[in-house]
Amino acid sequence: AQACGLLLVLDGLPQRVEWRSVHPRFKHSPVWICDFPPGTISDIPNEHNLTVHWTEKSTHRDCALYTGRSESWCRDSATDQELFRSELSVEKTSVLQSELQSCNQLQELEPLNKWCLLTIILLMRALDPLGYEKETLAHFQTLKEVDSMRSAYYSDLCSKFMIENTILKMEYAEVRVFSISDKNLTTLCHLDQLLLVTHINLSSNQLQRLPPQFAMLQCLEVLEADDNSIENLEGVYHLPKLEEVILKNNKISSLSDLQPLASCPKLNRLDLRGNPVTQTADVESKLAELLPSVTDLLL
Repeated sequence: AQACGLLLVLDGLPQRVEWRSVHPRFKHSPVWICDFPPGTISDIPNEHNLTVHWTEKSTHRDCALYTGRSESWCRDSATDQELFRSELSVEKTSVLQSELQSCNQLQELEPLNKWCLLTIILLMRALDPLGYEKETLAHFQTLKEVDSMRSAYYSDLCSKFMIENTILKMEYAEVRVFSISDKNLTTLCHLDQLLLVTHINLSSNQLQRLPPQFAMLQCLEVLEADDNSIENLEGVYHLPKLEEVILKNNKISSLSDLQPLASCPKLNRLDLRGNPVTQTADVESKLAELLPSVTDLLL
């Protein structure tokens, strides 16, 4: 969506605001942010009503900022939107279950048939992604062994499915903590669905970067990403609430790799133990200059 198609109304009065994407690289984005004009919501004891109109689609969303609260939201859930799978009729479910049974029988005869394995995975995703999670992971492991040329593709696809499952679990639990450690993740996706997350744990995976889309986590306060292969932090950019970043045992090699963190105004704790950058001469004083808000630095 183009930002110019958005209109913000506060307590019945249209506001003159400047919408921007979460990262300079994005001209198009599912997440847009703006700053209220000074003084418009400084009177916290009063309740405020907000409406955002998307003029191009003639649609809008409303939310209220209640007395004593500093944040509020209105959102459509991934479950209700059928974002990751379509709601199946009884008839379609029966057909897919029959197909899955046939594929399972074929796999017993040809356990290394990659097309059969991939079809089983996709049928399981369509029928019950959470219920079949364990079997799906096992089939992906077999796929990577029998079709090693496409191992990276299967790893990325498995990462996508695991993230979708974790988003669904988070919604069912109605929490703002996103924990997906030790899942062999090779890529991150659906980050726009994590806008309200305050704590994310990505530890013990195979991630090499936190991409620009990571800047969509505008409510993030704590980032845990120990024991990966991260060498690029481009997406840790202008996260207004981020206070703690734990990056033990990664591959951050230079101070310039940490430059994006300087855009996070509340960052006060940073753990870089086990990264090559810690061997840089005068690293502590240079980091103090680069990240003056950090008071708890672990090297």
